Parts: sequence; C-alpha cells; structure tokens
Amino acid sequence: MDPFRASEAVAAGETTWARLRGPGYVRLAADTWVAVGSEDDVRLRVRTLGTWSGGVGVVAGPLAALAWRADCPWDDAELVLPSPRRLAPPNTRVRTDRLHADEVTERFGIPVTTPARTAFDLARRAPLVEAVAAVDALAYRCHLTAEHLLEVADRHPGVRGSVQVRRVADLMDPGAMSPPETRLRLLFVLAGLPRPVTQYPVSLRSGFDIELDLGWPDPPPGRRPVGAEYDGPEHRTPRGQGKDHLRDGDLDDLDWDITRVAQVQLAVPRHAAKLVERFRRKLT
Repeated sequence: MDPFRASEAVAAGETTWARLRGPGYVRLAADTWVAVGSEDDVRLRVRTLGTWSGGVGVVAGPLAALAWRADCPWDDAELVLPSPRRLAPPNTRVRTDRLHADEVTERFGIPVTTPARTAFDLARRAPLVEAVAAVDALAYRCHLTAEHLLEVADRHPGVRGSVQVRRVADLMDPGAMSPPETRLRLLFVLAGLPRPVTQYPVSLRSGFDIELDLGWPDPPPGRRPVGAEYDGPEHRTPRGQGKDHLRDGDLDDLDWDITRVAQVQLAVPRHAAKLVERFRRKLT
C-alpha cells in the first residue's frame, strides 16, 4: 500500500484518527502514514517524501540515485522544495534550489531529479573519491557521460561545489560497476599512474570472453599487460574462489599479470600505499 495523507483520508471518511493510532498503521512523517506490512523499499521512501510534500517536492540526492537503481556510496534523502519548511521527515535534508524543468522527471509517480541533475548534486556534495563513486554508479546505470554532467554544471555557474563537479567529470568512468571498483581505480589515477581501462575485454583460449575490472593492456616494453580485480564478497565463497583460480590460470596463459585486491587494501592507508607502489613498478 502507498503512503497517504492522514488528514485527507480522515476527511474523506476512509479511516479515523483512532484507527490510525492502532496497530494497523505506521506514521512515517507529519501527516504521512502507511499500512503495516508495506514493503520498506526505495519506492516507499520516494513516495513517502512525495506524499509529505503534497506533490510539490522533488526527490534528489542519494535517494534519487537509488530510484535510478544506482548504488550510491551513502544513503540519505534530499527533497527540493519551492520554499523552506521547518519540519522535515526523519533522515531527510530539505532544501530550496533552482531546478530547470528538464532536470526533473518522475519515478514511482513522484517528481525526482533526472540522472544528470542527480549526478550534478552528488558530484558537489561529497569528498572527491566518494563523489566520483556516486557519479560512476549513475553513469553505469543510466549511460551518463561527462558531457551530460558538464551540461548541467554550465547551467548553474558559481554554485557551491561547482569546481569539484568539473574534477569529477574528468575522473568519472561509466565502466565502473561498483563503488569499490571506483575507489581502486582512483587510488591509482590520483597517485599519478596511467589511467586503466575499465571492464577490459579478454578472450581466453578456452573460448570464453571475460572482462577485467581494470586493465592496462599496453605496458612499457618488456612488461606484461597488467590487470587488477577487486575481490568483493562473491569472490570469497568456495565457488567464487574456484572460478577465480581457473580464470587467473587462463589469464596467465595469455601472459597477463593479474593482482587481486581485497577491501582492506583500500581501507588501510599503509596497505593502499604498498599497492600503489607495487603497480608503479609494474607500469613504469
């Protein structure tokens, strides 16, 4: 069941305040309720904000990214309103902002920012690496390019964070399939290493075609082509490990130098520094 305005439902005779205070309903925000048992998902969250705003708000930021099925590295909600309001729904940042008509569309029947406008907002809000990770996720899901992002930026010169937007546009890559892959790529790029190719295709002798998370297919003379693979949770299962061993053997047969990277190597600075130097030796 969708969220509804309690005052309107009571006025229409569809329920009573006494029933709303019973076990069958949950209050989500001021005057915004939903029946118990409704699935708590992105659709419900988007429709809750739309209902609370009376249809005049535009869902933006990370929740808009989630509405576009993009895996934003952080999770909160933003709602753009034509005028400020004091009371906002829990965990929601309400703001006023200038939105062009073609920067707004609908998801789940509620106004949300377009992928390009969502990327613009995320690019100027977070620290650089996380901002690129968020924009990469949108670019992957929605086929965004740097040109789409810069087109929005050109419409809003001088806004807070606009300088970083152009840096994000330079660093973004729609081939990144997850935030950790973006973080790994930027670890190398921001350290001055050659920019890798994301999802680099390799045809194995077994007849299978695979894609490397990051590939440097043109190393210096006398060096092997280099690849980096981020090992997420699916790689730590017995099945995943077995597939990886077979694949790595096939890649070695083609003279690829493959390094598998764990989360700890990105999260701990000393491990990250060692990883960078290891790749610097391979690539320079």
